[in-house]
Amino acid sequence: MYSWDGVAIMGVSIAGTLFCELISWILIYRKSSYQSLVASITRTGKTLEALKAENAGLPTKSKSLKKKEERLEKLLKENSFELQKSKMTATVFSSVALLILYTLTSRHFSGQIVAKLPFEAPWIIKGAAQRGLNTGDLTDCSMTYVYVVCSAGLRPNIQKLLGFTPPRQVAQQKNPFEPKKEED
Repeated sequence: MYSWDGVAIMGVSIAGTLFCELISWILIYRKSSYQSLVASITRTGKTLEALKAENAGLPTKSKSLKKKEERLEKLLKENSFELQKSKMTATVFSSVALLILYTLTSRHFSGQIVAKLPFEAPWIIKGAAQRGLNTGDLTDCSMTYVYVVCSAGLRPNIQKLLGFTPPRQVAQQKNPFEPKKEED
């Protein structure tokens, strides 16, 4: 039987995520500029949705309606870009903190089998699942795989639980960093 190493790695992952969210709260979420930007995005998105729903049945839109929609979409894109820009500092600090945490955890569990997969690791995840292990059993799992899966799966849920998810209008937007297309 295996020890509680897998559970310990999950705990480290959760603690790292909570620490990163604390950093984000200190650097971003508690500031009035962030809160006003989120409120503006939400308000603009709702206005745009209402305008589109109101004019959905019209066969053709008037020029003024098209201009109003374009103006709201442009404002939504600009605000989304500003929101992403304001998160950049916290993202860098969080990335460094998670890298340090991963390095320390990796050193502690180096070469240890921490879990047993219920399947043989396919080639695409074999590198992460078997990193640092000298075993022929493809169901053996290293710390790296457990840590990555927990971090990727738990962070969005913890953000949602803490109320730190971006407004849904941001998620609906296309890439704000995408270059503007020129019209003919």
